[in-house]
Amino acid sequence: MSNPHTMHLQAAERVLWYLKATPGQGLLLKVDSTFHLKAYSDSDWGGCIDTRRSVTGYLVFLGDSLVSWKSKKQPTVSRSSAEAEYQALETTSCELQWLIYLLADFHIPHSQPALLYTDSKPTSEIASNPVHHERTKHIQLDCHLVREKL
Repeated sequence: MSNPHTMHLQAAERVLWYLKATPGQGLLLKVDSTFHLKAYSDSDWGGCIDTRRSVTGYLVFLGDSLVSWKSKKQPTVSRSSAEAEYQALETTSCELQWLIYLLADFHIPHSQPALLYTDSKPTSEIASNPVHHERTKHIQLDCHLVREKL
């Protein structure tokens, strides 16, 4: 915002054209749905053929409605599938925390803990085990963030 360029204006115009062309689109929040955040996190280990970086993916639901999703290449090469999954878990935890803060800003109470699902048993064990092991020191920062959120 402090130094806008032409490309920023073009991006804003694309968003406005999309909104104008799709006036009936929106989020459907069903009345009979539970008002609860839940997320699904996953990654593929070394999925990019060129860089061997893993790809993080997550879906976040508010009740039955999908409200946030992302698929992005991780910034570093993971040394194990557990590390790649844990980085995905950390990214998803941050998104959940941001959405909880957003709900609070809108004065919408969210008293239940958000649910976060992963398909990796080693990742779940690392997140729930407070003891660091030699093999997991390289993901220590992610561990601390996820444990704090647990």
